[in-house]
Amino acid sequence: MASNSRRACTKPSEDTAAKPPDSEWVLRWLEKYQPKWLRVYWMDYASSSKCRLVPIKQVCRALKDGKPIALSITKASLGVLQTDAMIPGVTATGVYDLHPDWSSVRLGPVPGHVSCYGEFRRVDGLECVLCPRTLLRRTLEESAARGLRFLVGFEIEFVARRETPDGPEKYRPIHHDRHSWSTSRVLADWGREGSLATVLDEMADHLDAAGLAIQQLHAESAPGQYEIVLPPFEPLKACDTLLHARQIIESTAARRGFRMTLHPKPWADACGTASHAHVSVGSGGGDTATPSHGYESFYAGVLKHLRAISAFTYSSPASYERAVDGDWAGGRWVAWGAQNRETPLRKIDESHWEFKALDGMANPYLAVAAILAAGTKGVVDKAPLALRNCEADPASLTEVQRKGLGITERLPRSLEEALEVLQTEEDLADALHPDVVERYIGTKKAEIAFLEPMGPEERRAWILERY
Repeated sequence: MASNSRRACTKPSEDTAAKPPDSEWVLRWLEKYQPKWLRVYWMDYASSSKCRLVPIKQVCRALKDGKPIALSITKASLGVLQTDAMIPGVTATGVYDLHPDWSSVRLGPVPGHVSCYGEFRRVDGLECVLCPRTLLRRTLEESAARGLRFLVGFEIEFVARRETPDGPEKYRPIHHDRHSWSTSRVLADWGREGSLATVLDEMADHLDAAGLAIQQLHAESAPGQYEIVLPPFEPLKACDTLLHARQIIESTAARRGFRMTLHPKPWADACGTASHAHVSVGSGGGDTATPSHGYESFYAGVLKHLRAISAFTYSSPASYERAVDGDWAGGRWVAWGAQNRETPLRKIDESHWEFKALDGMANPYLAVAAILAAGTKGVVDKAPLALRNCEADPASLTEVQRKGLGITERLPRSLEEALEVLQTEEDLADALHPDVVERYIGTKKAEIAFLEPMGPEERRAWILERY
């Protein structure tokens, strides 16, 4: 059960992102880089990236006067669809204050701009329980109280398309010359003006300038599809980093006539696009080599609630076009395997596991909060890892073989089914916040109702234009 503090609006913790900014430090940083604009970002329940721009002169004036930066945003901002239509039960009355977390400030995504991520608070200064970023921060605080700490590193998969202003479609697929996973041929025109490979080099430069030194870059399987591997950070910073890196990638591509998409299945006949998360579980003392009984209980908790978690990690109807068996997508069986890419959880080394049932349509703050809350519940309950190591594609096994490994459940076939499972998961709702789960389910049901009348191609085009 969640603590009472999660059920009520509380004052921000003193050692968290809600702490008043170090104005002198921020002013020195802004003086050093001389930006023109500050972008303050948030991500809503429809996984739309939103931001407000504030002139730096106004930011500096406020900081010098000792005034907080607080942007007044309608409460409806956490209850709208991608079309700005409000979901049932949400009205246009009331406001929240959006406060920047200065610890997240970075250069970019374009020259002359700096960005940071914000948290919503009520106008009386109390926390907004519906704020996704606040939810993740509070989840981390409760896990820390149980002696747990985490590192999370994301992989960014994206598909690039070329702009065609005069064509029947706004953007067309990249001519791929037999583009395939890790092939070097797609990099042959690196350095040629206007080539995607050259734009990839520019992306890496901008990411590095923002302090986001990538670990790897390689071609993925689908035409125009690439993967960038980000370094691991504590979970809140990891989510901020993921979102800012995407902004840099998208902006760099757009300036060169390309459009980046996170659509989970942009091409029906090619591999889909994911956003895998690498998770390491450690103790409060800083040791990530947690004893096996600790991290196994954590992942046992994740597996126990995986069907409900998928409502957050596979958050679009399009997600379920990618989530199939035998296609390098983690499959649809609730299972884990050591170095097995056909299970939703891949054990890599000790407490370092990869969560594969996640794509770019998810709000990472909500998704990671759900994963960590479920895992922490497993640790609290001392849950045994009942599922055994699966060394094959579960879909290729017989029913008897699967049962021998404890594999009996499948992931939901659709977002509707995932939401139904989430509605029955009182433990997970309690560990997050019932209001968050209710708002999320309401948003997604409204999104499904909006998309349902569309044909497959119209729905695909609609999502491609927005993600």
